[in-house]
Amino acid sequence: MPDDFKLPLRLLGFRNIPAIPVDIGGMIETLVKLGIRAAEIEQPVQSLTQTLTIDQNTARAHAFLFGGEAWDARASVARERLKEMLGGNPVRILTTLAEHLKDEGQELFADLMDKPSEDEDLTKLSLDAPDQWRMSWTTVPNVAQEGAPHLATWAATVDVAQQEIATREFWPTIADYGLAYNLLIPNKVRGDDLDELKSLFEGFWSPALDAAADAGLLWAIDQRIFESVEPQVVDDFTRFTPGTVTLMVQDATTKAMTPELVRVSGHEGAGAQIFARPGGVAGGKAATDAAWVYALQAAKVSITVYGVWLGHVYHWHIVTAAMQMTMFDELSDDNPIYQLLAPQSNYLIPFDDILLVLWRFVAPPTSISSGWQFLELINTFADGREFFDDDPNTTLARLGITEADFTVNEPWDQYPVAGRLLSIWQATGRYVTRYVDQQFPTDQDVQNNEEIQKWIEQSGKKRGGNVRGLPKMDSRQALASVVHSLVYRITAHGTSRLIRAANPALTFVANFPPCLQDANIPEPSADFDTKTLLQFLPKTGTIAGMVTFYFTFSFSVPYEPFVPIEGITTNLYLDDESNPELIKLRKFVVDFVEKYQPETPQIYQWPLNIET
Repeated sequence: MPDDFKLPLRLLGFRNIPAIPVDIGGMIETLVKLGIRAAEIEQPVQSLTQTLTIDQNTARAHAFLFGGEAWDARASVARERLKEMLGGNPVRILTTLAEHLKDEGQELFADLMDKPSEDEDLTKLSLDAPDQWRMSWTTVPNVAQEGAPHLATWAATVDVAQQEIATREFWPTIADYGLAYNLLIPNKVRGDDLDELKSLFEGFWSPALDAAADAGLLWAIDQRIFESVEPQVVDDFTRFTPGTVTLMVQDATTKAMTPELVRVSGHEGAGAQIFARPGGVAGGKAATDAAWVYALQAAKVSITVYGVWLGHVYHWHIVTAAMQMTMFDELSDDNPIYQLLAPQSNYLIPFDDILLVLWRFVAPPTSISSGWQFLELINTFADGREFFDDDPNTTLARLGITEADFTVNEPWDQYPVAGRLLSIWQATGRYVTRYVDQQFPTDQDVQNNEEIQKWIEQSGKKRGGNVRGLPKMDSRQALASVVHSLVYRITAHGTSRLIRAANPALTFVANFPPCLQDANIPEPSADFDTKTLLQFLPKTGTIAGMVTFYFTFSFSVPYEPFVPIEGITTNLYLDDESNPELIKLRKFVVDFVEKYQPETPQIYQWPLNIET
């Protein structure tokens, strides 16, 4: 692609985001592939056959979720229209895409957005009972069966009469099931953070919280970044991502994390309320059971939206694509680093382009309802952010998280997400370090490689990749650190496509709700029943959007599997000296999958590239 064929982000006012390259030919190919994926998920979608009665309507889950006309029919038309548009002059296409993104009020192919009136009422309902969240458990292959043992517990987390279970399950849900969302998020409260939180929770602070902080047992999940996001109205309903701050106290022995305070706020801090756990250790007046369960769900929404757009897409898609763009521009195909990275650098750039352009047809149903709003969000997130800030070891160190903090019997057994991501980090580190050492015997070999010098230089330039914090290429260690980070991001993303990553925990959408559907924040003293609580949470049609999103990952075939179907010793793309390291990394992926989902080890479902 031409060096300057990327979105004009700086002209659009976004100076913090890494470059977003545009690959028109790849977009056309991706549209075809997405059409194939839509067909691949038809069977699990059509197997949403549980019968439910909601608001006196009795129907199959599929009818409540999708109504009379499948959403993918309109998505197919949108793909065909975009494909036709991409056949024009490349420069004009780039201008059109930029204009479309900037014109927030004008959706591309807006005539396809409105759902048909026939049968649409079933997609606009709030659930009547907590166990109805099971509606998005497909019977293919056996998701509903695997979810059944969890149903009573997960349903209790959205039952105002069972706030103790909602409290108990809050952290374990995040810690065990947030892998695909890269949920490395709790911050051990120390130093200046403690003073800020005392001020933020003034009137609710207590000596018990001070004692927890002194013991290193006070944790915060701060999602106030979403105070920058305005609620949106989509398909006739509000989508609201609150800004939340959740304070948790950890048990020194069991390592259990108990949420004690949740602050929930709207756009620019509007309507902020502080909710204290009933019977908890915080000061101030405790919230009602109903208001407390609401607050926990509000916190889950902000955590989910963080996981989708910042934990997953920003960390693994956006930065990686910018570095791939400059790699393609600056490295020749016989460069050792190109030979290492190129096989894992397909598909991502054009998929990111399609996501921005066909947002409503591709993106999950969060309150980030357009590509422009996404750019606004990540521009805020990227302010002052450097390349290595995204690495899991850097993240954990910044947050004050150690293995001892979340270990009882086995390392990281109280925070499996962190342990799993670190294992991928360590495996990819061994692979990259040995490769770099083999290809560049001395530091001077790195210094003398003009292509590598130019690659990193262009990646860091504001009008190049706009990736901050890249090191000077003066040693093998410096080179390995950059390449390791890239290989890790691509490889870790592969976990997202395993069935267990989404099913049955995430497809029980109340565990990770993508939005609230009412922007009004109740008073902590408000008392209401479970049916009223459910009216704040995703409607049936919104649940359908998450189902489609998750199924596209779980039930479509990778374009290229990380582990070749023919075996780990086939399709080797490095030289004879380095291929044994590639085989070891493949063996690691096999072992990871077999441990992660031993009953259904999808070894070939882990993709070689970032595809979706």
